Amino acid sequence: MTSSGKHSDTIREQFTATADVFAENVRTLRAKQAERLAECVTQGFSGTSDALAIDVACGPGTFTRPLARRVRRAIGVDLTPAMIEKARAEAKRENIDNIEFICSDVGALPFPDGAAGIVSCGYAVHHMLEPARALAEMVRALRPGGRVVINDIVVEEGCDAILQNNIERLRDPSHTTTLSLAEFRKLFHDAGLRIITEEVLDFWHDFDTWMQNAGSVPGDKLYVRVRGMMEQSLAHDTSGFRPRQSERPGELDFMHKVLLIVGEKQ
Repeated sequence: MTSSGKHSDTIREQFTATADVFAENVRTLRAKQAERLAECVTQGFSGTSDALAIDVACGPGTFTRPLARRVRRAIGVDLTPAMIEKARAEAKRENIDNIEFICSDVGALPFPDGAAGIVSCGYAVHHMLEPARALAEMVRALRPGGRVVINDIVVEEGCDAILQNNIERLRDPSHTTTLSLAEFRKLFHDAGLRIITEEVLDFWHDFDTWMQNAGSVPGDKLYVRVRGMMEQSLAHDTSGFRPRQSERPGELDFMHKVLLIVGEKQ
């Protein structure tokens, strides 16, 4: 089996095991970001109401649903069947009928060239072995003048990227690499996209909820190891996570830098 095939298996195993809790948590945790993504990518975009939007690595459809409310049709694509089931259930719960979900790999999207007006991807680039190849496939499926939008974590400039990625990979073996803002800009430039929107925000997490999303709970071996790495940098953080003791006794908070970037196909 190729390294790509092995990694795909790792992703499916990880997100199958955590599908229930992940879908429940991100419904609220990422709701504002999902609405903001849909707002930014459609703002000033001609033909939004007639567009097809493809949401790549859609998970439980967190980012697909706000897009569906603004376009003619939205299709969520994900590698993990359990996530597709969750996405369909979430769309049904919200009575969204111009939406569908299919299983597929981002490296070979089942759409003809230029099929979509919008292609989105939320919180998934850091799970990809070949981000440039994945972005090229998204651009292929996009019509000229169409837009790609990505929402994902980034490594803050000046931070210890190796340490940050080591913590991420320990928590979740499907994590590959968190890119920097400069690396995302280069990806978009190399893919022939003109950047029209770029926003970076500080997104604070409850450590226990973050671990729960990866299938780990207080007291288990993985939880103890990851928390130990976080707590080692409480006094002098180099990771960029900015860990801090929570106002809730005994609990820990930390921060992700999150990028929202929109590019237009020339």
